[in-house]
Amino acid sequence: MVDYSRFDDIDTDSDNDKSESFLKPQPVKLPQTQMTKKGKEGRLKFEYEGRTIFEWEQSLEEVNIYIEPPPGVTRDMMDISISFHHLIVGIKGAPPYIDEDTGGPVKPSESYWMISDNEININLQKMNKAERWDQALIGRASQTIDAFTAEEVKKKMMIERFQEEHPAFDFSNADFNGTVPDAREFMGGIKYR
Repeated sequence: MVDYSRFDDIDTDSDNDKSESFLKPQPVKLPQTQMTKKGKEGRLKFEYEGRTIFEWEQSLEEVNIYIEPPPGVTRDMMDISISFHHLIVGIKGAPPYIDEDTGGPVKPSESYWMISDNEININLQKMNKAERWDQALIGRASQTIDAFTAEEVKKKMMIERFQEEHPAFDFSNADFNGTVPDAREFMGGIKYR
């Protein structure tokens, strides 16, 4: 998505010497965006100009994106398309609300979406198991998770991997000293099942 706000300060009606002001670099205004945690659920929230666009979370095998639909919108009114590296979300007959590349490759045939409890849940199955996505969708100011949150996600995915490989043990209270290893690469890499 292109940010045209940098052109807001250009004065086309001024009689000033345009040749000099034309050559001076104009300050670029970046959109106000942030990604923060939401309550106990641990979802990451993507906001744009104070408005929540979507929330998301990830595990070893999937990324879930949550969107609050407009009031009265039903499943039959939605137009959602999931492809290998792209997601389109909108209402039929209207421009899409989201039309962005995904944060990593997706298995479209195994991905799905549903509306439950007045929330759209888009489940994207990762092509590469245990790959950590730094953002759910690329675009919209390319906001990525901060370093602290990235470590928390790595820890969560590593514990999930240990639990999957050793189901008889409880790793829910496990902790790591120092840097958390990458779940995809640690000890010979992830086993695909």
